[in-house]
Amino acid sequence: MCPLSSAIRPNPENAKQVLLAGVSTLIETNLAYAHAIAAEVMRKLPPELERKDIECWAELGLVEAANSFDCTRGVQFKTFAYYRIRGAIYDGLRKLGWYPKGQYQRMRFEMAANEYLKDVSDEPPPAGSPEAQLQDLKDLTGNLMSCYMLSLEALGEEPIDHNRVSADRALECKQQSENLRRSLAQLPEKNRRVLEFCYFDELTFEEIGLKLGLSKSWVCRLHAKSLEMLRKLLTQESDKAA
Repeated sequence: MCPLSSAIRPNPENAKQVLLAGVSTLIETNLAYAHAIAAEVMRKLPPELERKDIECWAELGLVEAANSFDCTRGVQFKTFAYYRIRGAIYDGLRKLGWYPKGQYQRMRFEMAANEYLKDVSDEPPPAGSPEAQLQDLKDLTGNLMSCYMLSLEALGEEPIDHNRVSADRALECKQQSENLRRSLAQLPEKNRRVLEFCYFDELTFEEIGLKLGLSKSWVCRLHAKSLEMLRKLLTQESDKAA
């Protein structure tokens, strides 16, 4: 075969420049979007925190998203970037260490839910009938509810005020907690450990990865799969009780 002429031979340096230009364009055109996400998070934070710090973390998340975005996967960039920007903000807040214990644990639900949704957003929206898409949305909501229940359980507090609810409601909450513990114990060891490390030991996904010898991205996928498995076990427990 004849060699490619110099006129049509691929130039790695030119390809790199095109890629960098595309990344720069994504960052420049979505900077206001990153700042809007920063403002959204700031509404839940104490006023003494510096807006510039929050926006700086959001910009770091935007840069990370722009560098790792793959337009061939059929996912919109803003959807892809949203959870990475929020994740960067949460990482910054965690490293800052300003949270009181209880407030930090509650924020961990948002952190864990954000990581779950980031994993989901890596894939294009599911195809299929409207009914199948609705079921997929219900499953996603159920997985987030499992995430929320784990966060409440990790607080070591009752999720309701016993002075304001009936004894029946208090008993129902106690049964939900017991169902959660039983369902968690039924998970395969690695799935169970990921959830326990995340919600009860307050480890980041990077720290969990170091303990288990896995990458952060693999821990993120394990976390999402474990929430799905836990949801199904909780549904079985509820059906037994019914």
